[in-house]
Amino acid sequence: MKISVTKIANFTGHGGSIYALYVSPISKHVYTGANDGYVVEWDLLKPAEGRLLCRLNQPVYSIYLNEERQQLWIGVASGNIHIVDLKTKEELKNLEVHKLGIFDIKEEGGLIYAAGGDGCVSVWNADTMELLQLKKFSEKSARVIALNPKGDFLAVGFSDHSIAILSKNFELVYQKLTAHQNSVFSLAYTPDGQYLLSGGRDAMLKIWEFGPDLKIAKEIAAHNLHVHCISVQKEGNYFLTSSMDKTIKIWSLQDFSLLKVIDKLRNESHTNSINKISWVNEYEFVSIGDDKVMIFWRLNYQI
Repeated sequence: MKISVTKIANFTGHGGSIYALYVSPISKHVYTGANDGYVVEWDLLKPAEGRLLCRLNQPVYSIYLNEERQQLWIGVASGNIHIVDLKTKEELKNLEVHKLGIFDIKEEGGLIYAAGGDGCVSVWNADTMELLQLKKFSEKSARVIALNPKGDFLAVGFSDHSIAILSKNFELVYQKLTAHQNSVFSLAYTPDGQYLLSGGRDAMLKIWEFGPDLKIAKEIAAHNLHVHCISVQKEGNYFLTSSMDKTIKIWSLQDFSLLKVIDKLRNESHTNSINKISWVNEYEFVSIGDDKVMIFWRLNYQI
């Protein structure tokens, strides 16, 4: 099977690099946050009609939507987490726990996890917005969180080159391991939870296999510069990587082989670093970058 890609639309309006991306699996609306402090809601069918939700006075690094309560959790450069009601656009709470930027926010089973530039990971009650636990794991930034599909533990990547696999009570499942030659920027589990994919500032993609120990199954020189993001199809055959080298790559989940390269010359892609990428469904995905643009893409399958 061959695959090709079609660019569906450009979404413009941000005044700075776009760092934060969240795709609602329910509404299919997309939420972006940028260096300009803007948080915008996009309807993928209406590229020219972005809805400004709020403007904060500092860069936005991460976004998560609590779908049940329709509350946006927004992580900013100072380490604060702003919780905003999606319907009224009113701020419900300003959480001040972390000391430096919030680089990632994820949710599992009514618990919201946040990764901070202070090397701490926090867990919050999604309903009451109360802090349940805060634990420091590194003197360098916690950059990314990945939740195991089975819901029993999480992986955290740090700027000290390491990955920590944690239980729900924040105990180490495996000894914290040096995973890359520099910061770990991206983590994602395969749908069966058997493998963990990691990408780093060293431009490497690594596939880790779970067993009595966490061991490397494969190492790939994936990009020319930092691997900023990895996005895996929840039920499918592919995963995506995006990079500071201005490319998106499509990979096979079966054998981790490279299937397709998306770039500016061949696909009218981004002109600068591609910071985040996320599947919308099994055929479509979105990407954001330093060029202040979000792009909506569609895969085409040719048997």
